[in-house]
Amino acid sequence: MEVSIADQTMWCYKDYKVVVETPVVTGNPNKGNATPSGSVWAFDCHKSPATLGTFVTQGYSSYVNYWMSFTGNVGIHDASWRSSYGGDIYLTNGSHGCVNTPYEAAKKIYETVNVGVAVFVY
Repeated sequence: MEVSIADQTMWCYKDYKVVVETPVVTGNPNKGNATPSGSVWAFDCHKSPATLGTFVTQGYSSYVNYWMSFTGNVGIHDASWRSSYGGDIYLTNGSHGCVNTPYEAAKKIYETVNVGVAVFVY
């Protein structure tokens, strides 16, 4: 997995070939929610479906179909509440740190990766 914050694009590889290339929305750095970057992590959770966050501790609770975390509570997931991805959306309406992904792309990625697969974010 490869995520470019500057390009707001993500690529998923299988057998050294791109199987998904998709626009994304990453964390909003202007609200202190930047997506962690500059390192390589590994998926540590692979769950479908999942509920992210709790109103009590994080102020939100979101149902997602595909959840793939790679560093604590940060991961890649579908985001049914979004109608567009890419561009500079993340600067004003970015996530809490996760990589919001269109449904079909998240589904394909979920079907392709497993726990332990490397995630490179830059």
